[in-house]
Amino acid sequence: MSGLAFTPKGKPTSTSAVIGGRRKHHTSWEDGSEMVEEYEVGSNRLVLRKIRTKSKLGKISEWKILLGEPDKKAFNPGKDLIAMSASNPVFLQQDSPTHFQWRIRNIPYDKSVYRLSIDNKRHQIVLRTTNRKYFKRIDVASIKALGLTLSDDKSVLAYTHSNNTLVITYKKPPQVIQAEMDYAQKRLRNASGGKEEPECKQQ
Repeated sequence: MSGLAFTPKGKPTSTSAVIGGRRKHHTSWEDGSEMVEEYEVGSNRLVLRKIRTKSKLGKISEWKILLGEPDKKAFNPGKDLIAMSASNPVFLQQDSPTHFQWRIRNIPYDKSVYRLSIDNKRHQIVLRTTNRKYFKRIDVASIKALGLTLSDDKSVLAYTHSNNTLVITYKKPPQVIQAEMDYAQKRLRNASGGKEEPECKQQ
Protein backbone atom coordinates (compact mmCIF):
# COMPACT_ATOMS: atom_id res chain seq x y z
CA MET A 1 0.00 0.00 0.00
CA SER A 2 2.84 2.42 -0.66
CA GLY A 3 1.81 5.98 -1.28
CA LEU A 4 -1.07 5.72 1.12
CA ALA A 5 -1.37 8.36 3.85
CA PHE A 6 -1.73 5.61 6.41
CA THR A 7 1.30 5.00 8.59
CA PRO A 8 0.43 2.53 11.36
CA LYS A 9 3.02 1.91 14.04
CA GLY A 10 4.07 -1.26 15.77
CA LYS A 11 4.02 -4.91 14.78
CA PRO A 12 1.07 -5.98 12.59
CA THR A 13 -1.11 -8.96 13.40
CA SER A 14 -3.32 -10.40 10.67
CA THR A 15 -5.99 -13.04 10.35
CA SER A 16 -7.81 -14.27 7.26
CA ALA A 17 -10.93 -16.25 6.49
CA VAL A 18 -13.02 -17.12 3.45
CA ILE A 19 -16.60 -15.89 3.78
CA GLY A 20 -19.22 -15.68 1.04
CA GLY A 21 -16.77 -16.20 -1.82
CA ARG A 22 -14.34 -13.60 -0.52
CA ARG A 23 -11.04 -14.01 1.30
CA LYS A 24 -11.03 -11.44 4.06
CA HIS A 25 -7.86 -10.17 5.72
CA HIS A 26 -8.04 -8.18 8.95
CA THR A 27 -4.82 -6.51 10.08
CA SER A 28 -4.30 -4.60 13.30
CA TRP A 29 -1.26 -2.71 14.57
CA GLU A 30 -0.05 -1.99 18.08
CA ASP A 31 -1.12 1.66 17.81
CA GLY A 32 -4.74 0.59 17.26
CA SER A 33 -4.79 1.07 13.49
CA GLU A 34 -6.76 -1.48 11.47
CA MET A 35 -7.10 -2.47 7.84
CA VAL A 36 -9.55 -4.82 6.16
CA GLU A 37 -8.94 -6.16 2.65
CA GLU A 38 -11.25 -8.48 0.72
CA TYR A 39 -10.31 -10.51 -2.36
CA GLU A 40 -12.49 -12.55 -4.69
CA VAL A 41 -11.55 -16.16 -4.11
CA GLY A 42 -11.61 -17.22 -7.77
CA SER A 43 -9.78 -14.28 -9.35
CA ASN A 44 -7.76 -13.06 -6.33
CA ARG A 45 -8.95 -9.54 -7.28
CA LEU A 46 -9.01 -6.91 -4.54
CA VAL A 47 -12.60 -5.68 -4.14
CA LEU A 48 -12.47 -3.84 -0.82
CA ARG A 49 -9.90 -2.01 1.25
CA LYS A 50 -10.79 0.08 4.30
CA ILE A 51 -8.84 1.49 7.22
CA ARG A 52 -9.42 3.10 10.57
CA THR A 53 -7.15 4.58 13.21
CA LYS A 54 -7.08 5.30 16.92
CA SER A 55 -6.26 8.76 18.27
CA LYS A 56 -3.82 9.42 21.10
CA LEU A 57 -6.86 9.78 23.36
CA GLY A 58 -8.06 6.32 22.38
CA LYS A 59 -10.92 7.34 20.09
CA ILE A 60 -11.44 4.99 17.15
CA SER A 61 -12.22 6.66 13.83
CA GLU A 62 -14.92 5.67 11.37
CA TRP A 63 -13.89 3.24 8.67
CA LYS A 64 -12.47 4.98 5.59
CA ILE A 65 -13.14 3.19 2.32
CA LEU A 66 -10.10 3.33 0.01
CA LEU A 67 -11.40 0.94 -2.62
CA GLY A 68 -14.77 -0.72 -3.17
CA GLU A 69 -18.34 -0.08 -2.12
CA PRO A 70 -18.90 2.06 0.99
CA ASP A 71 -20.68 0.42 3.88
CA LYS A 72 -24.38 1.17 3.82
CA LYS A 73 -25.13 3.12 6.97
CA ALA A 74 -28.68 3.74 8.06
CA PHE A 75 -29.52 7.20 9.33
CA ASN A 76 -29.62 7.33 13.13
CA PRO A 77 -31.72 10.32 14.28
CA GLY A 78 -30.22 10.03 17.75
CA LYS A 79 -26.64 10.48 16.53
CA ASP A 80 -26.70 11.99 13.06
CA LEU A 81 -27.65 15.66 13.05
CA ILE A 82 -27.92 15.92 9.28
CA ALA A 83 -28.90 13.03 7.04
CA MET A 84 -26.91 12.76 3.80
CA SER A 85 -29.21 13.28 0.85
CA ALA A 86 -29.69 10.25 -1.36
CA SER A 87 -29.21 12.57 -4.34
CA ASN A 88 -25.75 13.81 -3.33
CA PRO A 89 -22.86 12.66 -5.58
CA VAL A 90 -21.17 9.49 -4.29
CA PHE A 91 -17.51 8.92 -5.20
CA LEU A 92 -15.88 5.49 -5.04
CA GLN A 93 -13.02 3.55 -6.58
CA GLN A 94 -13.56 0.13 -8.16
CA ASP A 95 -10.47 -1.01 -10.05
CA SER A 96 -10.10 -3.78 -12.58
CA PRO A 97 -6.83 -5.72 -12.97
CA THR A 98 -5.79 -3.46 -15.87
CA HIS A 99 -7.44 -0.12 -15.11
CA PHE A 100 -8.00 2.30 -12.26
CA GLN A 101 -11.70 3.04 -12.19
CA TRP A 102 -13.65 5.70 -10.32
CA ARG A 103 -17.42 6.02 -10.20
CA ILE A 104 -19.38 9.12 -9.31
CA ARG A 105 -23.04 8.34 -8.77
CA ASN A 106 -25.92 10.82 -8.66
CA ILE A 107 -24.29 13.17 -11.13
CA PRO A 108 -26.95 13.90 -13.76
CA TYR A 109 -25.27 16.34 -16.14
CA ASP A 110 -24.92 15.63 -19.85
CA LYS A 111 -21.75 13.83 -20.93
CA SER A 112 -20.60 16.87 -22.89
CA VAL A 113 -20.05 19.03 -19.76
CA TYR A 114 -17.27 16.91 -18.23
CA ARG A 115 -13.62 17.82 -18.64
CA LEU A 116 -10.64 15.71 -17.51
CA SER A 117 -7.04 16.87 -17.17
CA ILE A 118 -3.78 15.65 -15.64
CA ASP A 119 -1.95 17.41 -12.79
CA ASN A 120 1.40 15.63 -12.63
CA LYS A 121 2.75 17.83 -9.86
CA ARG A 122 0.13 16.39 -7.53
CA HIS A 123 -0.24 12.99 -9.24
CA GLN A 124 -3.93 13.71 -9.73
CA ILE A 125 -6.63 13.49 -12.34
CA VAL A 126 -8.75 16.64 -12.29
CA LEU A 127 -12.45 16.55 -13.11
CA ARG A 128 -14.35 19.73 -13.94
CA THR A 129 -17.74 20.51 -15.43
CA THR A 130 -18.34 23.38 -17.82
CA ASN A 131 -21.47 24.32 -15.85
CA ARG A 132 -19.31 24.62 -12.71
CA LYS A 133 -21.55 22.26 -10.76
CA TYR A 134 -18.90 19.68 -9.83
CA PHE A 135 -15.14 19.62 -9.26
CA LYS A 136 -12.98 16.74 -8.05
CA ARG A 137 -9.28 15.98 -7.71
CA ILE A 138 -8.58 12.26 -7.89
CA ASP A 139 -5.40 11.02 -6.25
CA VAL A 140 -3.51 8.19 -7.94
CA ALA A 141 -1.16 7.27 -5.10
CA SER A 142 0.11 4.06 -6.71
CA ILE A 143 1.63 6.04 -9.56
CA LYS A 144 3.50 8.31 -7.16
CA ALA A 145 4.61 5.42 -4.95
CA LEU A 146 6.39 3.72 -7.84
CA GLY A 147 8.08 6.92 -8.97
CA LEU A 148 5.96 7.16 -12.12
CA THR A 149 4.04 10.05 -13.66
CA LEU A 150 0.56 10.16 -15.11
CA SER A 151 0.53 9.96 -18.88
CA ASP A 152 -0.72 12.77 -21.12
CA ASP A 153 -1.63 10.15 -23.72
CA LYS A 154 -5.36 10.66 -24.26
CA SER A 155 -5.84 6.96 -25.02
CA VAL A 156 -5.20 5.90 -21.39
CA LEU A 157 -7.81 8.19 -19.82
CA ALA A 158 -11.49 7.87 -20.67
CA TYR A 159 -14.96 8.33 -19.24
CA THR A 160 -18.54 7.28 -19.86
CA HIS A 161 -21.80 8.57 -18.46
CA SER A 162 -25.13 6.79 -18.14
CA ASN A 163 -27.91 6.42 -15.57
CA ASN A 164 -26.61 9.47 -13.65
CA THR A 165 -23.25 7.74 -13.11
CA LEU A 166 -19.91 9.00 -14.41
CA VAL A 167 -17.25 6.30 -14.82
CA ILE A 168 -13.62 7.40 -15.25
CA THR A 169 -10.95 4.89 -16.25
CA TYR A 170 -7.17 5.19 -16.46
CA LYS A 171 -5.02 2.40 -17.88
CA LYS A 172 -2.57 1.08 -15.30
CA PRO A 173 1.12 1.11 -16.24
CA PRO A 174 2.74 -2.35 -16.36
CA GLN A 175 4.72 -1.52 -13.21
CA VAL A 176 1.51 -0.95 -11.24
CA ILE A 177 -0.09 -4.14 -12.55
CA GLN A 178 2.97 -6.17 -11.55
CA ALA A 179 3.20 -4.57 -8.09
CA GLU A 180 -0.47 -5.30 -7.42
CA MET A 181 -0.13 -8.89 -8.59
CA ASP A 182 2.90 -9.42 -6.35
CA TYR A 183 1.11 -7.96 -3.33
CA ALA A 184 -2.04 -10.03 -3.90
CA GLN A 185 -0.03 -13.21 -4.36
CA LYS A 186 1.90 -12.56 -1.17
CA ARG A 187 -1.34 -12.06 0.74
CA LEU A 188 -2.65 -15.32 -0.69
CA ARG A 189 0.51 -17.25 0.17
CA ASN A 190 0.58 -15.87 3.70
CA ALA A 191 -3.08 -16.72 4.23
CA SER A 192 -2.59 -20.25 2.89
CA GLY A 193 0.46 -20.76 5.07
CA GLY A 194 -1.18 -19.33 8.15
CA LYS A 195 1.34 -16.50 8.36
CA GLU A 196 0.29 -12.94 7.65
CA GLU A 197 2.89 -10.20 7.31
CA PRO A 198 1.25 -7.33 5.39
CA GLU A 199 3.32 -4.47 4.10
CA CYS A 200 2.08 -0.90 3.84
CA LYS A 201 1.92 -0.69 0.05
CA GLN A 202 -1.09 0.69 -1.74
CA GLN A 203 -2.71 -0.87 -4.77
